[in-house]
Amino acid sequence: MKRNSIQIIDDGFFLLNENQNFRFDRETSKKILENIQFPIIVLDTEFFNHSHDNGNNDKKLYSDSNKDLVYVIQYSFAKSLKEISNRDNKKAIKSITIKRNFNDKTYDFFDQYSKMIISFLNMCRNKEIRTIVCAGASNDIKIINQWINENKKLFARKTLKMAFYNKETKELNANYFDIYDILEKTFSFSNTTKTGEEFWKRENLPKGKQSDEMIALTGTKKFFDWFEEINQNLLKDEKEDIYTMCCNAYSFFSKDVNAKIDFETYKNMNKNVKRVIDHCYNDVLKVLEFLSFVYEFTHVPYSKNSYIKKY
Repeated sequence: MKRNSIQIIDDGFFLLNENQNFRFDRETSKKILENIQFPIIVLDTEFFNHSHDNGNNDKKLYSDSNKDLVYVIQYSFAKSLKEISNRDNKKAIKSITIKRNFNDKTYDFFDQYSKMIISFLNMCRNKEIRTIVCAGASNDIKIINQWINENKKLFARKTLKMAFYNKETKELNANYFDIYDILEKTFSFSNTTKTGEEFWKRENLPKGKQSDEMIALTGTKKFFDWFEEINQNLLKDEKEDIYTMCCNAYSFFSKDVNAKIDFETYKNMNKNVKRVIDHCYNDVLKVLEFLSFVYEFTHVPYSKNSYIKKY
């Protein structure tokens, strides 16, 4: 997000432009951020399940034991929020993906899937990751919890520090931090766009915690849409909705190895997967940029906060 772009009105009250302002509760943010144990992995996954199957595919990949199958993981490591704030986050994101070559008779989705899981868990163990950070954690964490419990043998000699024993379920659970908690509890926004129009239907969003006259935002997309004026050129272009892209990806990865696919069709299917990877990349970058923003408004004096205008 663009630096040197926000004006202070009062302590905890900020002006983006003549039509948009927001409030931020620094003390509440400090308390919430204390729940993050470092080092962290910021991640997003894309997966498919029965809802992406149109019934015309060659084989069924999902099952009762594997209802959600991940085919893209985008991730970024960090040892502190300060590190995230000071670096170029566009260059700090890596990926693990399922791949399929043109008319490859050796292609095996489940072989790649198993290797992807092992690679991800080994990486988190070796990096001594303590917290998974994501936006809207329920699906990602449910999947990762399953991976951890199905591969406990990996941690016989060296523990997975991001996992803890849940006495109620008697299973290992991943320790995670959902940024939606801090977004909804520490920020309040004017319900306006940069041109002064209504940003969102007020009845469809909760009231801001810092002001009943303001709104709380319920997702990173809304957050970056509200800050449209200063987030230009941050994200990769997205033209298709993620549900359609996941349906197309499922069709691609579920095709039988003996099925003939002409090269143009293959290229289009592969490009679709690359667009999914871009979408997943954007989601991780949003989390990283959000954390950078929150860090500076929480821990950096206003005089040194790089987002605040200097006169």
